[in-house]
Amino acid sequence: MRRLDVRDFERYQFPSGLAASPDGNMCAYVVAKANIAQNCYESDIWLYDRKSGENRLLTSGGRESAPVWLDQNTLLYATSEGRGAGESVFRAVCVDGGESWEYMRIPMEVTWLAPLNAGKFALLAKYHMHCAQDPSWTDGGLHGAEYIVADELPFRQDGLGITNGMRFRAYVYDPGVQSLTPISDETQFVEFIGAKDNRVVYSARHFEKHAPYQFKGNIAVYNADAGSLREYVDEDTYRVYFCGFAGDEIVFMGAKGLHYGYQENSSFYRIDEATGREVLFAENHESTGNAVCTDSRYGHCQTAAATSAGVYYSAAVHSDSVLKLAGMDGSIRVLAGGEGSVDCVSPLENGDAYYIAMEKNRLPEVYLLSGGVSQRITALNDGIYAQYTLSDPEKVAFESAGLSLEGFVIPPVGMKADQKYPGILYIHGGHKLTFGSVYYHEMQVWANRGFFVYFCNPRGSDGWGDEFADVIGKYGHYEFEDFMRFTDVCLEKYPQLDVERLGVGGGSYGGYMTNWIIGHTDRFRCAVSQRGIASLISMFGTSDTSYLFPVWQFDTDIWMDIERYWEHSPLKYANRCTTPTLFIHSENDFRCPTSEGIQMFQALQYNGIESRLCIFKGESHGLSRVGKPRNRAGRLAEITRWFEKYLKNAEQKRSVEA
Repeated sequence: MRRLDVRDFERYQFPSGLAASPDGNMCAYVVAKANIAQNCYESDIWLYDRKSGENRLLTSGGRESAPVWLDQNTLLYATSEGRGAGESVFRAVCVDGGESWEYMRIPMEVTWLAPLNAGKFALLAKYHMHCAQDPSWTDGGLHGAEYIVADELPFRQDGLGITNGMRFRAYVYDPGVQSLTPISDETQFVEFIGAKDNRVVYSARHFEKHAPYQFKGNIAVYNADAGSLREYVDEDTYRVYFCGFAGDEIVFMGAKGLHYGYQENSSFYRIDEATGREVLFAENHESTGNAVCTDSRYGHCQTAAATSAGVYYSAAVHSDSVLKLAGMDGSIRVLAGGEGSVDCVSPLENGDAYYIAMEKNRLPEVYLLSGGVSQRITALNDGIYAQYTLSDPEKVAFESAGLSLEGFVIPPVGMKADQKYPGILYIHGGHKLTFGSVYYHEMQVWANRGFFVYFCNPRGSDGWGDEFADVIGKYGHYEFEDFMRFTDVCLEKYPQLDVERLGVGGGSYGGYMTNWIIGHTDRFRCAVSQRGIASLISMFGTSDTSYLFPVWQFDTDIWMDIERYWEHSPLKYANRCTTPTLFIHSENDFRCPTSEGIQMFQALQYNGIESRLCIFKGESHGLSRVGKPRNRAGRLAEITRWFEKYLKNAEQKRSVEA
């Protein structure tokens, strides 16, 4: 068997975009893979036939995505082939055989689409309020200059670029007469949308210039036959996470945030159309999203969907995510999943469901839940386990501050009981995310290079309820205690873990905590901070979350209590740092802007501490998961070289190729 290395993620296949046929006997799905030579991702549509149990390739252009059923035998899908700027192309294919044909070409950048009655479609598309095309740069403006114009917040959004004046707007499209009818207001930003028969439900918020930007949204329904719109829930009450139709009933997931603020878990509501009011049908205080971290999934996944039975959704339960059903009768129960992560769901009216999951230390595959029993129906990545050496995560329970916590240790591949090995403490993002036993490419690469990799879920992680996740206003202090305790426990449990050769790293919130740790202890020989925050004061003025994220954290702004912001900023403690640190950032990271990495880098340089800064061109906050393949490989190579340099003895070091 071969040792897994940096570039081997190119061999993985990532399923996404599940779409069950109307009778449930077939399921279309997207399979994507990275192409390092072309520096892109290729995707095709596959089809599973429940009667034969076979999977077959339906398209082979490498540019297809977003399958939608028009009827039992006809599948619609999006393609980037032949697409012009600012338009979307959809092709159709008969699943019984024959060539595909261009079905429609819509003069907008469509991000979601669903069929309605009478051959019409509901869709979500980018809408530019002041110009026909992308307003990123004003070209040929005053004196022919090129510049960005901003007159609202946020004027840029991570993964989207410059978004000043851009909204996601809902429409009804009639391909017969090629007409686009706007549903939502031009100043509204639609975040969630669903459709059935002749109705479209969406959640949106007005996004007004010079007004505070919020993450709450309304619930409104458009009747495509009558051309009428009715708003049932205002924009100021719920942070909405899903809306759709459970049979003929309008349902949504939402949280008022009265007890735990913006991060409060959602409950389930239906709309009483007679009174026009929302009605709670399933109260919930646990996770309502897939919070399990990995760098080994790719593509759009629907984590919540409804049938007449209720809302099916992926939910974190401790270190795993499972498939749950919030029934219209008020019950909430687990349907599928266990050790691993349920990432995507397409439920059927008879109670069965197709879903995508990562089971234990395995890459994602498609599953069928039928009669309460799950079976895997694809074998996209089976060759990986036969070809490469891997190391399974081992669960480690521990206590910190009187609380029972859990983490994991991935031992080095081929570990010998009488030898010492370096270790990497790795910290997840969020903060309200979770680590589990799922496959993690970079961790497996490090285990194959002779490292222990150990990681845990400190206070603030998802999967243990609202109270456990509540670290608002406490950033840095509590979690630091948990990480140090977990390191001590791992050293006690694994005598092969070398206390003199420990490194630390993480991304986003994990980058913030890495910055915090190197200012509070010198027990780690080196560190890698990725897309982290240095100063909550500067984040207030530069992040695409605008001022909201830090204001939510401290319930105050920088003018009211700047000392509190500074108290929780790693930059305050950077002058104490003695740890050689690599900083990884992306040029277009608008969530944790590049200036945050630069501040920490300059602080360490100023104080004479060895440090290195890598800024990846054109990438966003999601570099490690959705970045261009060459940049993903380059990032992991830089990190691995840094750990090898400081944690390996001379005879143990191996070359690292991007």
